[in-house]
Amino acid sequence: MNDTMQKTLEVEVLNIQKGEYLSEALKRQGYPMLPSNAIINKVMTGTGATYMELDTKLSPRNSIVIEPFKSSVENKVLIFNEAQGVFKEITVKQLTTYLKNSNIQYKKIITTPEGFLNKVLKVARCLKINVYKEFFCLFDEAEHLTEDTGYRRSISAPMKEFFKFENKALVSATPLKPSKYTLTLFLRHKLRWVEIRPNYDYRETMTLITTRSFYSRVKRQVKNLLDGGSPHVCIFYKTTEGICNIVESLLHDGIITTEDYKVFCSKNSADKLKSRFLEYSTDKLELPLKKVNLFTSRFFPSMDINLKELCDVLILSNYDHIQHTLINPFTEAIQCQGRFRHTFPNGKRYNSLTVIASIPNELKVKSEEEVQADIDARIKSYRAVLKEKLKANDPTNFDKDLKRLRLNEVLDSEHKGFDRFAIEQLLLDEQVKGYYLSPDALRQAYENTDYFNVDYQPEDEAVGEDDIYRIKAAKAKEKWQFIVSVLSNIMEDAAAIQFLRAKCVEEEWLINAFFKLGQEVIEQQQYSKVAIKKLLEQTEQKETLQRRFSRAFLSDMKKEFEAETGNDLYIPVKDVLDRISYLLDCYGISYSQYGDGKKGTMCKLSSPFIEEYFDVKRSNRDDVKVKLERFKNELLDQE
Repeated sequence: MNDTMQKTLEVEVLNIQKGEYLSEALKRQGYPMLPSNAIINKVMTGTGATYMELDTKLSPRNSIVIEPFKSSVENKVLIFNEAQGVFKEITVKQLTTYLKNSNIQYKKIITTPEGFLNKVLKVARCLKINVYKEFFCLFDEAEHLTEDTGYRRSISAPMKEFFKFENKALVSATPLKPSKYTLTLFLRHKLRWVEIRPNYDYRETMTLITTRSFYSRVKRQVKNLLDGGSPHVCIFYKTTEGICNIVESLLHDGIITTEDYKVFCSKNSADKLKSRFLEYSTDKLELPLKKVNLFTSRFFPSMDINLKELCDVLILSNYDHIQHTLINPFTEAIQCQGRFRHTFPNGKRYNSLTVIASIPNELKVKSEEEVQADIDARIKSYRAVLKEKLKANDPTNFDKDLKRLRLNEVLDSEHKGFDRFAIEQLLLDEQVKGYYLSPDALRQAYENTDYFNVDYQPEDEAVGEDDIYRIKAAKAKEKWQFIVSVLSNIMEDAAAIQFLRAKCVEEEWLINAFFKLGQEVIEQQQYSKVAIKKLLEQTEQKETLQRRFSRAFLSDMKKEFEAETGNDLYIPVKDVLDRISYLLDCYGISYSQYGDGKKGTMCKLSSPFIEEYFDVKRSNRDDVKVKLERFKNELLDQE
C-alpha cells in the first residue's frame, strides 16, 4: 500500500484463516455482512464475497451487485435462482415484474454497469423505490473501473450514482490503490480500505518464461503439456487475433484436431472467429472443457471454472504483436489463476501455472508528470476549438473536430466533465508498461505481488521471431531503426547476426553499414538509404583497395602466377582473370566480370586489373593473350 493512501484513507486490517470463507471470517471479527462504505481487498480469489452478498441467508437485505461483464452476471444468475440478472437482453418489463414480486423478500439484482444505469435505476424510479436507501450496492471486481475505462467508458459511468447509496462497497481480490485522481472521490464519500489478510502462506508456484519468439514458445509449451498427459490446457490471452494465430498454428502442426479446442470470448468475437473457420468459439462457459481452451479478457474475472481434473494454466502477454495484451501481474495474472475454484485432494486448484511474455523492444514509459502534461495539452486543445465553435456562425462545423480530440478519452460518458477513472487509467497503462522494460523488471513485478513463488526461466536468445515480426510489420524508416536497435544489442553475437541477415536479406546494405560505418553515422544520415549506401560504397571501395594490396593478397597473387612470370609464355587473358577471381573470392572481394552488369561490387575484373600487379606484354596478333614479364615487387615494399 502506498504512503499517500496510508495517510489519507482509513485502513482496517482483518484476517482470514485457511479454509475459511469470507462470510465466516467477517462474522468472527464482528461483521455479520460485508462492511459498508468500504473498498474491500479480499486478497484471495474464491473466498465468496459476492456469494455472501447474493445469498439471502448470509446477507438478508436488498442488494444490487454490479459486475463488469455480462458473462459474470449470467454465471451468478445460474447459481442464485431468485436473483435477477440485468443486461442488454433483459427487458424493463422483466425487471419490473421481479421488483414487484412480493414473494421474494430480499431482492438480489446482478447487473452490468450499463444495465444499472439504463434499466435498474429507471425502473426503480418508475416504481418509486428509493434504491439509495433500500438497497446495498456492491461493485464487484473493482479494478476494472480503471483498467477497462479506456476502451469502455460506460464501465465507470455508474460511480456518480454509486456514491449516492447509503450502504455500498467495492470489492476485489486485486483492487487498485486509488491514485490522487480518484482518492478525492473516496475521501469525499468517507470510504475506507478494508484488507482481509490471510494468516497463512497462500502463494502459488508460477513459472515465468520471457522470450523473443513468442508464438513458437507458446506452441512448444502446449505440445509439451499435452504430450505429458494434461487433460486440459487453459490459455488466457487478451486478443482474439492472437488466439486465432495460436489455434491455427496448433491445427497446422497436428498438435490438436478440430475437436480438441474451444475459444471463450464475446459474441462478436466468436462470430469473427467462426468466419475464419474456428467453429468452436462461444460466449458461454460450457463444460466439459476441451484439450486446449482459450479465454479472452472478459473471462478473466468473476467466472467460476470447476473441473473434475487438474488443468494446466497459461497466461500470455505479447505487446509487440498486440499492444493491449500486457498482463498486469498485480491484477490480471492473479484473477486468471483464480478462475479455478475447486481444490483437489492434493491441495491444488490446477496442475501448473505458466506465464509466457515477450519483452517489447525499447518500450517508452511516461512519468506521472508527463501524463499530467499530456492531459493539460488535451484540455487546452479542447478549449481552443470550443472557443472557436462558440464564435462561429455554424458551430456544427466544429463538432467533428471536438469528437476527434484526445480529450474525449478522459471525459465522462456524457461529455460534461472529467472521468477520474479514465485519467487514472492513463497512469496505470504507464505503470504496467514499466513492468515490461526488461525481463528482470517483469520478474521483479511478479515477485512483488507477494502472490507468487516465481520460477524464472528466461530464454537467452539475442534475437528471435518477435524481432523479425516487428521489423517486417514496420514501414521503411521505422524498419531500419528497428534493425539498428536489434544490432546494437547483438553486435557481439555471431549466431544472432547470421539469423538477422538470413531474415532481412533486403536490408543487407543496412547491416553492412552498421558494422562498417557505425550506428552514429547512420543516425547522422537520418536513415537516408541513398546517403548511407553512398557512404558505404566509399568505405567498401577503400577497404577493397586495402585488402587487394595487403601483403597477404599480394603474396598469394605472386605465388599464383609464379610459374608463368618472367617466362616467354603468352597466357589467355580469360585464364588469368579466372584465376584472379578465385583469389578475390577467397578474400571476400566481390567483383563484376565480362560486362555482367553486377551492381554493388567492390571492383571490376578486366584486363587493366592484371596490370595493377604485373608488367605485361600483349600479343601482337590479338589482345586476348598476355605475357607476365614481372610481378611488381615494389607493391610488397609499399605495404
